[in-house]
Order: sequence, then structure tokens, then C-alpha cells
Amino acid sequence: MTHTLSIPRAARAVALAATAFGLVATGFLLTASSPAGAGAPLPTLDHFLCYQAREIGIKAPPNVLLENAIQTAPFAPNFGAASSHCNPANKELASGRIFAAKNPLAHLLCFTIKYAPVAATVLVTNQFGKAVMTASSPTRFCLPSWKANIAPPNMPTKAPPGLDHFTCYPLKELPSSYGFRAVGAKAEDEFSAPKYIPLKMGLANLLCVPTTKIVAGVVYKPQSANDLSLVCFPTTKTPIWKQVFDENQFGEGRIFPLVTNEEFCVPSTLSVQGNKG
Repeated sequence: MTHTLSIPRAARAVALAATAFGLVATGFLLTASSPAGAGAPLPTLDHFLCYQAREIGIKAPPNVLLENAIQTAPFAPNFGAASSHCNPANKELASGRIFAAKNPLAHLLCFTIKYAPVAATVLVTNQFGKAVMTASSPTRFCLPSWKANIAPPNMPTKAPPGLDHFTCYPLKELPSSYGFRAVGAKAEDEFSAPKYIPLKMGLANLLCVPTTKIVAGVVYKPQSANDLSLVCFPTTKTPIWKQVFDENQFGEGRIFPLVTNEEFCVPSTLSVQGNKG
């Protein structure tokens, strides 16, 4: 069965490039369409559906340094295994307005990380509202990744363009300053296409911040100083595929999505209000 993910006209060049590199042959067919509400400003970062996953074959190299708006000095976390895979997603609001993925080939593969305690107060704003929350020690690092269905992507570059690396921090609400109203949304990704799935979301629990990665002296910076972050909400289950293949700057391997601990991540602006890390 071939699955489709509708994308806006602006992404057709990306889809055509994917066809040239054989991604359609692996079972992922892209169809282009204009989103509802075309002409309205859209985020420069896509929404993502993130799935807990186990992996075989991709490991972080030693001595990776990270730096971002919360941890402004380079730090070297301890890396574990890849723990989650994120698909770009189309979002539909209760009003019927659709926010379509503009970079639908750019996925994220996230690794568990551990580092010394961090405490930051952050103001995050997105289409669900805004909230002042506390962010604690980072738990994940996400790499831009290619994905294919039946074999490794074997793309000419190790990472899809147009997507940052992200360091992710658990969030805790400040009840008097929590203004998100994450209700009435549906999402469609490659796993559920062509069907939009209603999402029942909990309180925001994760903040993923654009991050500079340094490996063996090579610096991989975010695309701009004003790039958006992601705020993630635990959500009800959506369909999964049992196996996919991911490729990124850490390598390539098999990814096995799981049906537990799914999250919906929303493009968000970030302002660090205070930092003890």
C-alpha cells in the first residue's frame, strides 16, 4: 500500500528531488496541494508527531558538544540510544484551517542524553497560546534525518536541508502562567495518511531548542538566530509503522516505532526568562 502526505505547492521542488533520489520507490509518495487558508503566514518549522522507538545501527560518536539558548556554553552530554522518531505532520484546527508540512522529507531522530542539572524559566508561545514554564536538565538530542520504508535512504547528503538540530528539556507548568489550550486539533503524517487523526493532548511536557552541534571540530549551527523551537504535548495514539530506516550524520539504521508515549510537537517562539544552568 502506498501512503501519501499532502504538502503545499511551495514544497513541490523538494518532492521532485525526493523522487529523483528514489524515495518514492521505497514506498513514500508525496502529493502536492495548497493548504486551507493559503496566503496566511505559516511557521517556518513544521509540526511533528513523535513516536517512542527503539533502534538498531545508529550510535552517537564520542565527544559531541552542544550549545543553545538555554545552555549558552558548549557542553558534552552522555549519549544513550536513539529513543524517538518524529515525522513532519499536517495539522488541522477545529476551524478547518490546515497548517501543512513544508519540509515533509525532513524527519527527526532523537537520542537520550544526560547532563548536569539545569534549571531555566522560559516563555514559550505558539498557536495554542503561551506559557511561562520551568525547563530542567536535557533528556534528548534530535538530529535532522532522512527516512525510508524498506531500505536505508542512501541520500547524497547525510541530513535533509532546512531543519535544525534540537536539544530537548522537560517542562513543568507554573499553574498561574500556563495559557496553552491544546484542544480540537487533528494531525496527519506518513503513518496515518491520508487520514487526519483527532488528538487529545495533555499539558506541554518538553521543549526542544535549536542547537549548535560540534563534532571533531566541525560546527553545525542552526540556520538562523531566530529559528523556532518545538513545544511537545503528550497525545493519544495515532497509527504507526512497525519499521522504518533513518539516516543522519550519526549513521543509518532500522527504527521500530512503539505505541507508547507519543507526542505532538508545535513550532514555538522561545524567550529565556532566567537560567541557573
